[in-house]
Amino acid sequence: MKATPFFRLSLLSLMIGAGFAHAEETHTLNTVEVKGDRQGSKIRTNVVTLQQKDESTATDLRELLKNEPAIDFGGGNGTSQFLTLRGMGQNSVDIKVDNAYSDSQILYHQGRFIIDPALIKIVSVQKGAGSASAGIGATNGAIIAKTVDAQDLLKGLDKDWGVRLNSGYASNDGVNYGASVFGKAGNFDGLFSFSRNDEKDYEPGKDYRNSNGGKTVPYSALDKRNYLAKIGANFGDHRLVLSHMQDQHRGLRTVREEFTAFGADNPRLTLDRQAPAYRETTQSNTNLEWTAKNLGFIDKLNANAYLMKNERYSADDRGNGYAGGIAGPTTTTITTKGANLNLDSNFGEKTVVKYGVNYRHQEIEPHKFLNKDYTIRSRTKQVNGQTVPKTPAELANDRRTENIVRSYNLTNPTKQDTGVYVEAIHDIGDFTLTGGLRYDHFDLETHDGKSVSDGSVNPSFGVIYQPHEHWSFSASHNYATRSPRLYDALRTHGNGTIISIADGTKAERARNTEIGFNYNNGSFAANGSYFWQTIKDAVAGPQRRHDEAGNPIPGVQEITNAGYIKNRGYELGASYRNGGLLAKVGVSHSKPRIYDTHKDNLLSSNPEFAVQTGRTWTTSLSYRFDNPNLEIGWRGRYLENASGSVLVRGEVDQRGNPVEVKRKGFGVNDVFANWKPLGKDTLNVNLSVNNVFNKFYYPHSQRSTTLPGVGRDVRLGVNYRF
Repeated sequence: MKATPFFRLSLLSLMIGAGFAHAEETHTLNTVEVKGDRQGSKIRTNVVTLQQKDESTATDLRELLKNEPAIDFGGGNGTSQFLTLRGMGQNSVDIKVDNAYSDSQILYHQGRFIIDPALIKIVSVQKGAGSASAGIGATNGAIIAKTVDAQDLLKGLDKDWGVRLNSGYASNDGVNYGASVFGKAGNFDGLFSFSRNDEKDYEPGKDYRNSNGGKTVPYSALDKRNYLAKIGANFGDHRLVLSHMQDQHRGLRTVREEFTAFGADNPRLTLDRQAPAYRETTQSNTNLEWTAKNLGFIDKLNANAYLMKNERYSADDRGNGYAGGIAGPTTTTITTKGANLNLDSNFGEKTVVKYGVNYRHQEIEPHKFLNKDYTIRSRTKQVNGQTVPKTPAELANDRRTENIVRSYNLTNPTKQDTGVYVEAIHDIGDFTLTGGLRYDHFDLETHDGKSVSDGSVNPSFGVIYQPHEHWSFSASHNYATRSPRLYDALRTHGNGTIISIADGTKAERARNTEIGFNYNNGSFAANGSYFWQTIKDAVAGPQRRHDEAGNPIPGVQEITNAGYIKNRGYELGASYRNGGLLAKVGVSHSKPRIYDTHKDNLLSSNPEFAVQTGRTWTTSLSYRFDNPNLEIGWRGRYLENASGSVLVRGEVDQRGNPVEVKRKGFGVNDVFANWKPLGKDTLNVNLSVNNVFNKFYYPHSQRSTTLPGVGRDVRLGVNYRF
């Protein structure tokens, strides 16, 4: 007997992208979630649930998603990490928490994402260009998270209130703890949750030594503090939720967080130029959500409005040219205001129409504008490694540059994105057909006061064919746009560089075609996909240019379209279950390539755009006993060698000499155990030994040799709800 259309929808989470989660683990969740959240004929893969999170020792996204071969995280800690999805970097990938997200960043030398799994109920992955209902800027996928509710934590307690405590220890080198209180009364429910993860400088694998001869990575320590407050109310088919969430990282951090503090082979990475100081990076989000059903013509409604702030506080930025070289405390802020209205209407039992509106406004506020006092102090230059005086003509050019920079009256950069969409899903026999249309418009104003706006219509199509209850095949063809990103917040003070935007600058437009299959007979499951994508009008966000000596070049630069990007690849996954035994394997490979057509070669191979990662394999083998309720297992993550630049024209050093890019392959193995002493999910004791063999390696999602991965780490964690 063939699967019903509703069951067919629930299978989609396994179809595109080699999530390779076993169907028995995710079927119940997906049946609940997919009907309202699916986008076209492809939706999220590799769903991580609250239960799975509680059964692990993961304290960051890197650990939580390490079984997903299409995702790679860089080394280091916190915002030292860069994220790639199918080789594409954070500038075209979103992390959405309760449908709130921003595409602005503090500085291109640091990662853009902060999120603590302790506050999260569910995490899922979407890959490639999204369909019409995927939201703003869905060109290369997203990681989507929802925060936990009181109702989630009350499950299994048989009472109206409760407490959750958690604590953990990591040998390399940190402690974590947290507490939550939650409850419900009448129509209302609420929770308050706090967690802290205090991590010291970590040790990479065997034989590592820093430039001072030590075994730890300097300035990698972080004190991570996070909290979530949430109040919910139910009135019939309506639910309102008001929440406030904050994630904060504190520590002594360098200016360029992706690099080591001591670069013996790079004169730009001296300790003076890295200028470490006490800094705090904070992301907060206030969100009001309204969900409802059975509203006459509207069968389902999901709406939210949010205020998100990303702040960087530094106790001292002297010696930090990116921040303007200000002595004493500074604060840089990115404020994002947004709203989403998503509606579903059913026409009979076989047709669903999804439609809605998305809005987002972003503004950057530097500590202060500094251009009025800008001065080029150096009267010398570097020639073949020697310091020589500048010529009179060069000094005159410096004075002209000073006058240009000082002449601007700067304002806070802003960007507004607005989108509307409609998408239909219809079942015809063995086929599910999808089609959608989306219109996005942006208005961007740079800090010199220049404005550019543009709009684009994006269609999406998909089909699923299920000839047998165990087999299904799918294909999708989606277009999506992403507006030009606001320039780095830390550089908008105008001290040396004025950022403008070229006339007629367009949003990047992605076209993604993907085919996939899924097989599941209850014990064996397999799935896979192949994709090919083109992104036209690739936007060059002008980073601070440097001369041969590494000194920044002042003046005026423009955001502009500068070429196009191609990416193609495949993902495969399989799993087998027999009683308590579960085995999984997955592989992902992609080949992003950036074609720079601008006369000044403005497109960059920096890791926030794209990185050539090696073919990635993930494996796991586990067994769960009935009595005691104990699971033990092993998992591996292996990356093959990678070579070549994502820039088709190749990479060059500061002097224009070609640079050969090679990334060495590596394999990391973990063992883990989960014990439920009470025989149910309310008490979990977790043990893991990550990187069992203490492998020294460099992750592939950053530059070739920046920050190494974490060495052997014995972790113990306990969480208890009562």
